[in-house]
Order: sequence, then C-alpha cells, then structure tokens
Amino acid sequence: MAILEMKNIVKNFGGLSAVNGVSLSVEKGETVAIIGPSGSGKSTLLRCINCLERIDGGEITLRGERFAWEENGRTVYLPEKELKRISAETGMVFQHFNLFPHMTCLENITYAPVKVKGVPKAQAEKTGMELLEKVGLADKRDQYPGRLSGGQKQRVAIARGLAMNPEIMLFDEPTSALDPEITGEVLQVMKELSQADTTMVVVTHEMGFAKEVSDKVVFMNSGKIEEQGDPLEIFNAPKSTRLKEFLSSVVSA
Repeated sequence: MAILEMKNIVKNFGGLSAVNGVSLSVEKGETVAIIGPSGSGKSTLLRCINCLERIDGGEITLRGERFAWEENGRTVYLPEKELKRISAETGMVFQHFNLFPHMTCLENITYAPVKVKGVPKAQAEKTGMELLEKVGLADKRDQYPGRLSGGQKQRVAIARGLAMNPEIMLFDEPTSALDPEITGEVLQVMKELSQADTTMVVVTHEMGFAKEVSDKVVFMNSGKIEEQGDPLEIFNAPKSTRLKEFLSSVVSA
C-alpha cells in the first residue's frame, strides 16, 4: 500500500487553477522529487498533502486513511480533530526555515512532540538530541536560530520535522533561500535520510539531487504532471517538448 495517494487533485485560487487534475502515488521508503518551472503548482500540491491548502476537487489518502474527497459535487474533509492527527503524520520543511526565534534549537525540536503528541519532555529532549546529532548540530542545542547560518537553521528545521516521527517528510524548496556554498550540507542530510528509507516528497530546483537521490521524478507544468518516472529516463530521455525545454534552460542557466 502506498503511504500517500492523491487522485485528480484540483486547487484553485480565485479564478486561476494552480493544480489541475494531478494524481500522485508515493510508496513507503520512496523519495519523490517534484521539479518544474516557477508557478507550475509544485509547492501548492505539496501543501495540499498536510492541509496547509485545502483542495477544491479530488481525493487524498495518507497511510490508507482517506481524509479529503468529493461528495455531491463538493470537497469534504474529515473533522478538524482528525485532520490534526493525520497532519501530524507529515513533517514539513519550509523554504525559509520557520523556526521559533525565541526558542533554542532543542526547544524548537521538542515543542511539537510535547504539545501535539503529548510526549514526555525528557523523552522528547532525548530524541531531540539524537536528531541534532544526526544533522550534525548537537553542539548547537542551546543556541537561538538568530545565531545560526542558513544551512544550520535548515538542518534544525529538518530535525524538527523528524521529531514528530512522521510517516512522510515534505520539503518545499529547502535550499532555495541558502547561499550556494552551504546548500550542500542540507542536501547531504537529505541524501542520508533517503538512504535510510525515509519517505520523502521534495519540491526542488536542485537537479543534481533529483537525478542522483530520488527514486521517482515528477515534472509539473501549468498545474499538471506532464511527465514522471525513473530519474535516468526523465533526465536522459525526456519525452515531452516542455520537459526538454525546461531541462535545457536549467542546464544552460
């Protein structure tokens, strides 16, 4: 069974369609990279998975539990309490980190497990330290985000997402706000997570990461999935004209 199933997803903003009839399946342990030009609906699709955006049509199932679907011509969601429980099964890493500036690194990581899942503080701190160790920042446990580099902030954000022990990790352009020289440290952590069979959906403009690390690449254009498949096929033998143009522009940029 797939961890995530999205069927015929539609998301509109005003009179504009950001996502138009997209279906996507993600298997357990799979790393899926979503690529495409700006405005193609990549981030919007990702945000529909954890209910940061509500869909206008289609169906979403996470870990075999359907939480959004169409009924009598309108979209229905599970009750809010159930949605919060399901959303807690996703870990989200944002483009601009979204860390709490008034909390230390360790406090940022332990806050949600304690408040949302009721994990005892001592247990949450033990797990938090293990995660800081995993992302190479155990020595920053008592530092505030303002004293960290962009790459360090993003690694703390990854640890925070993992602290909820989610079924799936979502990454929304996690390196686009970083200087090129520190992008590598974040991509390395993500690569290690992928090698450890963490289920991941990554919206990214890092073509090297998409080609080398992902199990499946999805190319979106104008709110639709235009092509998807094995990374080698997508990058070495693209079928659609638009994907060929996109890859050519990325390589020449």
